[in-house]
Amino acid sequence: MKILLTGATGFVGGEVVKQAVEAGHRVRVLVRNPAQAEARLKQHGVEMFHGNILAAPSLTGCMEGMDAVVHLVGVITEIHEMTFERIHHEGTVNLLAEAKRANIKRWIQMSALGVRPNARSRYHQSKWAAEEAVRAAPFDWTIVRPSIIYGRKDAFVNLFARMMRFPWNLPQVFTVPAIGGGYARMQPVPVEDVAMAILRSLDRPESFKKTYDLCGPQPLRFREVLSEIAAALGHRASMVGFPKLGRQWFGDGANVFLPLSVLFSMFRSKPLVVSVPGDFARALAWCMETFMERPMLNRDQLLMLEEDNVGDPADALKDFGIRPPAFRDGIARYLSA
Repeated sequence: MKILLTGATGFVGGEVVKQAVEAGHRVRVLVRNPAQAEARLKQHGVEMFHGNILAAPSLTGCMEGMDAVVHLVGVITEIHEMTFERIHHEGTVNLLAEAKRANIKRWIQMSALGVRPNARSRYHQSKWAAEEAVRAAPFDWTIVRPSIIYGRKDAFVNLFARMMRFPWNLPQVFTVPAIGGGYARMQPVPVEDVAMAILRSLDRPESFKKTYDLCGPQPLRFREVLSEIAAALGHRASMVGFPKLGRQWFGDGANVFLPLSVLFSMFRSKPLVVSVPGDFARALAWCMETFMERPMLNRDQLLMLEEDNVGDPADALKDFGIRPPAFRDGIARYLSA
């Protein structure tokens, strides 16, 4: 099949390109920066089309001769013109207009688990608006909603793994945070399974006009996810409280035991997971948004971390045959390497 792919230089896009080429598909990638894309994708021998989903005229001709569109573009942090609304919604609308002109029949849209009407986060709101635009289009569409995606080059598991590998663990204090205690649930899924589901959906009529949750076999609380990452590294994480300020400072257990936990962690190589109050995290995120061009954390992400991110993988298992492993088994394949 001849596929136009967006987001090919991203984490998921790179895996989709790899699997698509191996499966014998002809792939054309839509890229904003051809030089960067060439450096990342040249080994796969894909065709490149220079265009920007935010500039509709630049898309003219990108789908000529293609059978399907796989739309993966997304951002987790807003930078300048690359807002959630513009990238997720407006960009999708621009692509849909070109697809109609090119008489495309098949459309695969990557959304996100947790997308729904009246969502709290602007990220989810913009993804929902994009889904609605796809559902209104005259194509055989399929929408996939992954949970947190992990893999060898991910920016989630690897981030926390790096924190837990710091010498003596001293720099980890307040850098392995569990927002609000880390009780929100999620179902991380391997990038290989996400790419496999996307590509298998291309020619399976049972997936037409259907939305799928792509998620791991069991929900885990965020604090459990952090503990599993530590276990995959050969450690046992220790959960400690965040110090509280005020007149009763000495009466709070977190204030007394956190320094001792830090001291013991230095000698026992025991990662600390600190329960961080939501108000403190929001203040920190505001500071990062205000003073950093590319903030490591934003308030929209916090909204998503405060709510469950779980789904039902049954339809994806049945229609695509994917069977994600248990989370620790999945991450051990590359964390232990």
